[in-house]
Parts: sequence; C-alpha cells; structure tokens
Amino acid sequence: MHSASTLQTNRQPEPTIRLTPREQQVLLWCAYGKTSWEIGQILGCKESTVNFHVGNILRKFDVETRVAAVIKAIRYKLLGDPEETHDER
Repeated sequence: MHSASTLQTNRQPEPTIRLTPREQQVLLWCAYGKTSWEIGQILGCKESTVNFHVGNILRKFDVETRVAAVIKAIRYKLLGDPEETHDER
C-alpha cells in the first residue's frame, strides 16, 4: 500500500492552461449556468462570439462539455469573482 506522500510524488504535473481574459469571463459565467445568449448580453457581444470562446476553452481544457471545463477550472483554481472579470460599459 502506498502512503499519501508516495502518491503525491508519483503524480504527473498538471498541464498549464492559459486562458485569455475574455475566456476567463466566459468560463465564469458558464460556471454560473448562463447560456451563450445570456453571456453575450452580459459581456456585450454576440452569442456566436461567446460560442467561439467556449470552443477555445473546451479545446484548451481538452474536454467536450462546459460542465467538464468548469470542473477542471475549479480544480486548477482558475475561476475568479464575477465582479473582477465583468467589463463595466
């Protein structure tokens, strides 16, 4: 049986995922359960633009769903406060 410290040393380092500020905003609103249309209204852009960012997020996280991306973002501590990422226009 392996001790917890042995398991920690055998783990591969987590990949570095770099999101643009806009991707961070989109991912955060996905975490709040917003649709692409709603996120577009919040951020002042088109739904298709939000979907473009979601596609990039899914590719970067190597996942197929928004929920999976949000779970990975929580694991990697990549989700911030909506007040810090919301563009005031």
